[in-house]
Amino acid sequence: MNNESLHAARSTHPTRALHWLMLVVALSLPMLGHAKVQMLDRIVAVVNDGAIMASELDERINVIALQFQDKGQELPPPAIMREQVLDRMIIERVQLQLAERAGIKVDDASLNQAMSGIARQNGMTLEDFAAAMRQDGYDWNQFREQIREDMIISRLQQRSVASRIRVTDREVDRFLGSEMGKQMFEEDFHLGHILIRVPGAASPEDVQAAQSKAQDVENRLAGGEDFQQVAVSVSDGPKALEGGDLGWRPAAQWPSLFSEAALSLQKGEISAPIRSGAGFHILKMIDRRGGAEKVVTQYQVRHVLIKTDALTNSEQAHAQAQRLHDQIASGQSEFAPVAAEHSDDPGSARNGGELGWVNRGEMVPEFEDMMLNTPTGELSPVFETQYGWHFLRVDDIRDTDMSDEFRRMQATQALQKRRFEEELETWIQEKRGESYVDIRL
Repeated sequence: MNNESLHAARSTHPTRALHWLMLVVALSLPMLGHAKVQMLDRIVAVVNDGAIMASELDERINVIALQFQDKGQELPPPAIMREQVLDRMIIERVQLQLAERAGIKVDDASLNQAMSGIARQNGMTLEDFAAAMRQDGYDWNQFREQIREDMIISRLQQRSVASRIRVTDREVDRFLGSEMGKQMFEEDFHLGHILIRVPGAASPEDVQAAQSKAQDVENRLAGGEDFQQVAVSVSDGPKALEGGDLGWRPAAQWPSLFSEAALSLQKGEISAPIRSGAGFHILKMIDRRGGAEKVVTQYQVRHVLIKTDALTNSEQAHAQAQRLHDQIASGQSEFAPVAAEHSDDPGSARNGGELGWVNRGEMVPEFEDMMLNTPTGELSPVFETQYGWHFLRVDDIRDTDMSDEFRRMQATQALQKRRFEEELETWIQEKRGESYVDIRL
């Protein structure tokens, strides 16, 4: 992490908050005729030294099909559906294998914290959330394991991609002075996306074929075909099965390739194919809105961090953090001297664990979630992030006018987010290209 002595918990990439509608996509529903499926089960893809079974693929397709029905959307042809879902599963499997080799794990304590955060986002306790899911026919244990896998993949991406991204003061200055930087505080875009992928070692003929396909897609959309349906059937993008919907984001936080093209698009308009290293992109301006808030909520936070290292494993670090937490909670010790003596975040430890005034979106997701859900003046539970085991206390909350410092922080995050997404897609394709994948559909 850049300048670790400042704040060990500050995020170097955009918040990837877990939420119900995204994560339920990957759940597995009970299947009809399960015994028959088991007898006919077979391998549909070999990924390095692992395999994806037909039953796994069918279960994932069942859940996605249910979501299409809930939204009243027409399902793509079965062959396309299977290909799209299998491709997503292959990419997940490659990343999970990389994470396993790197020793990246998510223990039950961290998983339980994430599950509680998902429940809070749905206005429920964890117990009520679990009961509601079971009532709807979902397998709670499988849901928990899918959340664990998503967290593992997120940590892998952070370690492999986001940790390498650095933004200099000069780049921030240039950005704030640019037209895009000025528009950052003026407009948000809601974009749809279709990607026609070009393989990494593509021949000129492959590139020409992909370009022709992208042009054909543009013509179909111009002729009135539904963008979401076309995205589901042809897109190679990460949100293909969601109809290519990338959601809302400030203009400056989109990859520069997208933001530059989107600036001239009005609501409902479609871009011409845009070439990148990944292939040809087609964007739809679903909607656009103006104005960033001029007042922001800030949190005065202090924390203690216990890192893992060659001499301290995760269980030992957790136990030490819990012991220090209990000393403060019982009144045996004060927060500031405990942080000064024991915290492994040297920048804040010198100030009794004080991180200063923190803005939303500035911390890694696990830290921010705990910060937002801990009452002022109370100790949080002990929790884990990629940096180690923490506990925190929110000493005060305030609303403040947007300052130059906040604008610079927002600009820095926008540049980090833009680069992260640009690098992530390339990194994923590189890792898939380096893997042995044998598709047996």
